[in-house]
Amino acid sequence: MWSVLSVDVGGIVLFLVWLVLPPLYVIALGRRYVRQCVESAAAAVWAQQEVLAVLEGPSSVGRHRLEGT
Repeated sequence: MWSVLSVDVGGIVLFLVWLVLPPLYVIALGRRYVRQCVESAAAAVWAQQEVLAVLEGPSSVGRHRLEGT
């Protein structure tokens, strides 16, 4: 009797592991993807600011100061 139950318990445990692992895997991949997206977005914003600073050049800094007064 106990040997039959132990086989059933082992099967139930394997089923639960099979049931739980895919969602955990998806959650782990999702977190990694979100982290990569945040890092990429930060790099894109930094690059955009650098490009705008180069395009404006040093002459535009003085012009902005005069317009602000």
